Amino acid sequence: YEALKTAQERFPSITAVSSGAILSTYQRVRIENVCSRLGLTSLSYLWRNAPQKELLEKMIDDGLHAVLVKVACPPGLIPQKHLNKSLYALHSCGLFQRLHDRYQFHMCGEGGEYETLVLDCPSVFKKRLVLDEVEIVETDD
Repeated sequence: YEALKTAQERFPSITAVSSGAILSTYQRVRIENVCSRLGLTSLSYLWRNAPQKELLEKMIDDGLHAVLVKVACPPGLIPQKHLNKSLYALHSCGLFQRLHDRYQFHMCGEGGEYETLVLDCPSVFKKRLVLDEVEIVETDD
């Protein structure tokens, strides 16, 4: 709430918020609630758009370049091994499919398996983010 409120104060022309909610009703409703409190429109273009594997492949095919920044899926995703790896690399090597088959892993991370940072998506952004240095930190929580 506070981050959006600050953004709205700094950029008063903001009228809507676009989220990546795909399957989680909790996430979508929470975002809608914050938007409602601030008088903003909630946009959830990916909401139940397609099966997760199909949606992930479409995003990758459309040029989305995102890396994993958090994993919470032992034994499938391991911080030292999978953080800072691209969705493309992890999906194309078959890891996501193997995890799905074995553990009912949500390929788009909708079960909290991972979080991403989008570095580039030519159809959306004018410039890409470049990570000059990356540090992987493991915690017990």
